[in-house]
Amino acid sequence: MEAYHVIWLLAAVAGLAAAGLAGNGFAVIAGKPPHLWVLAEWHPTTPLRAFALMVYAPLGLMNAGTDGLEDNPVFGLLLLSLGLFWGFMQGVFILTTFFGYT
Repeated sequence: MEAYHVIWLLAAVAGLAAAGLAGNGFAVIAGKPPHLWVLAEWHPTTPLRAFALMVYAPLGLMNAGTDGLEDNPVFGLLLLSLGLFWGFMQGVFILTTFFGYT
């Protein structure tokens, strides 16, 4: 395994860990797990809710992909890969912005 493989893995894990932290933080504060319907009603914290959902989205996509893997494997794998890619890109953003990885 080359060094860049480890960096790619680190970026994906960092993005998915941030997604988990955002989802758990939202659940602790709001008292319910994050889902798209929290944006259906207007509240003064709606922009904060949208940001939490945007950060939580990779993990939500991967959860939906694993749930749908039995019924439709192609769509389940598509959701899993989309969630992993989003988590990777989120991890790249986190590592480059906050920790200075280049």
